[in-house]
Formats: sequence, C-alpha cells, structure tokens
Amino acid sequence: MKKRLWQTMLGLLALWWLVSAATPAWASQANPQAALVKFVSQKLTGKYGIYTNYLAQAGSDEHVATGHQYLSESAGYYLQYLAQTKQNRKFRASYAQTKRTFYRQQVFLYRFDPKQPGKYRVNATIDDLRIIAALMTYDQRNHTTKYQKEIKTLYQGLRRQVQQDSLLTDMYSLTERTHNQEVTLCYQNLAVLKKLDPQSYRQALRVVQGGRIGTHGPLYYQSYRLNTKKYAKSQLVTPQLLITFLHLAEVGKLPPASLHWLKQQVTKQTLYNAYTTTGRVKDRNTSAANYALAMLIGQEVGDQTLTNTAKQALLAMQVTDANSAIYGSFGDPQTKQVYSFNELTALVALNQS
Repeated sequence: MKKRLWQTMLGLLALWWLVSAATPAWASQANPQAALVKFVSQKLTGKYGIYTNYLAQAGSDEHVATGHQYLSESAGYYLQYLAQTKQNRKFRASYAQTKRTFYRQQVFLYRFDPKQPGKYRVNATIDDLRIIAALMTYDQRNHTTKYQKEIKTLYQGLRRQVQQDSLLTDMYSLTERTHNQEVTLCYQNLAVLKKLDPQSYRQALRVVQGGRIGTHGPLYYQSYRLNTKKYAKSQLVTPQLLITFLHLAEVGKLPPASLHWLKQQVTKQTLYNAYTTTGRVKDRNTSAANYALAMLIGQEVGDQTLTNTAKQALLAMQVTDANSAIYGSFGDPQTKQVYSFNELTALVALNQS
C-alpha cells in the first residue's frame, strides 16, 4: 500500500514537472493583468496621473518626456482602461485630474512637468481624440449621456484650434497661437471623427488611405504635409503604423494585405520598432506596445489567432520575478527603465472586452 502511494506521488511529481517545463514563463503568473494593474497603480502613479517613467530622474532630451513628468497620452490610455472595465468612480476622478493637469485653451497639453508647469505649451491631437474616445466609451458601457455635452465641447474646441481644410492637424501651439501643417496619419482617430464630424472623417479617411505605400502594399506613410500636399518618405515607426492600422480596422477599412503582413510579423515575432518605406527592417529592437497594439487589432477584426499569438508574445516580455522592483511591468529588469506607453497599451489590450 505504501509502495503504491509512493509510486503515485512520484508519478504526480513527474507530471507536474512536465507541465511546468512546457508552460510559457508568463503562465506562471496566476493573473498577469492583476500584476500589471498593481504595478501601474502603486509604482507608476503620481499626484498628477501616470508617470512617464518608473525612474524619477529626467533625461536630457527636451523633445522626449522622461522621469516623473506626465503625458496626456498616458492619461488617455488609462481612461480607456477604466472605461472599458467600468471602474466608474476611478474614471470620473481620473478624468477630472486629467483636465486639471492638461487642459488649456481648448486643448490637452501633450506633456506636463510639475517642476516647470508652464513649459510645454502644445498639444498632440491624437491624445485629445483618445481622451474624447474614452469619454464616449464610458457613456456606451454605462448606457448614459453623462459626458455627451463634454465630448461636444472638447471636440469643437479642438477643431477650432487645429483644423485646416477639414483636416485636424497634429498640434496647436498656445505660445504661437497657431497650428502646424503636419497631418500624421495615426493621429486621425477615424472612429471618433466618424461619430462626431462626418466631413472631417471623409477628409481624414481620404488622406489616410492615400498614404498607402503602393497600390496593394501593406504599409502606410507616416504623415502628410498640407502645404506641399505630399507624404513624408521618412522611416516608419511601428507603433504609429500599428495605430494607423487600428484606426482603419475600427471603421472596417483595414486592407487584407495589412492584416496579413501584421500576422506574419507577429507569428514570427519579428514585429520590430522601425521599417523603411520598402518594408526593410530599420530597427531590430521591439517593444511590448507593438504586440499590445497587434492584440487590439486582432480583437477589432475578430481574428482570435492573431490576438492569442500577440498576447503570448506580449506576456513573454512581462517581468515575472516577484522579487523585482518592477514586477508585473514590461520594463527592463536590469536598468529598471519602464515606459508608460508600453504599460498602458498592454493594460488596455489585456483588459479589452
């Protein structure tokens, strides 16, 4: 009897070892989403919202937000997460904080530094539209009209500041009191424009679709210049490219060739950070945000294989060492660099329903 019991225990132990050996590292976490939520709420959140970086020390590049500065981009993604998970009280408080921190002269400033609160005086239209989209999601999920007046006011104010030729340009300078001439394709949130401004939607869709590289190619140029009526031939930054894909998917306009290209890169785990306009790899690094955006595209078009494959690649990047200071994040365990864009796109993708 004792011998049979010991043999059974050995058999179970062997089975456990085989299952463990075959299980991806990310699956060892009971709840990757919960670990990420805990990291964001406890270690990436400050007085004014979500920090740009886990590390407090600011970098030297004035063009890139660093350290414990804040981005309206992060605020928009966090509001999106709260809205889709119906955390209504947190959503209302977070939106009120977002407006206090960033809203000036009818636009949301793209960046806020508590040490220099008046320094960064431009918006990024993509972030304004993302915040508006989060308000729309809140009302849709809760079957309310709580933010409908606010949505209309925000959009009309944004349009007054950045619109030209029925297109929303990239940014408005509060200092110079004028907008620029750039129309970055991923800045055109087609689903929001379709609901709020049909004329701007038609113009935006024309410009975005016109930015397709080649008649049947999968990729899109980064931006369009209003003053020259030409598309920029610069390298393609993958997160921006994928956001363009996502915006097209949300209005049912993502070409099969683009979806096929994305599925190939995700399957091979070669979704790199930058490409040339001919599709050649320009930067072989990758990021969690790339695979989180691929997940969102898969969810939008109803492609479960793409969603699951992208999710597996994403979670393989998560820090699973419970002893690490950045446990649950998608940062670098050695340098402790953790960027809010990676964390929040992952947060939205993993909690999309």
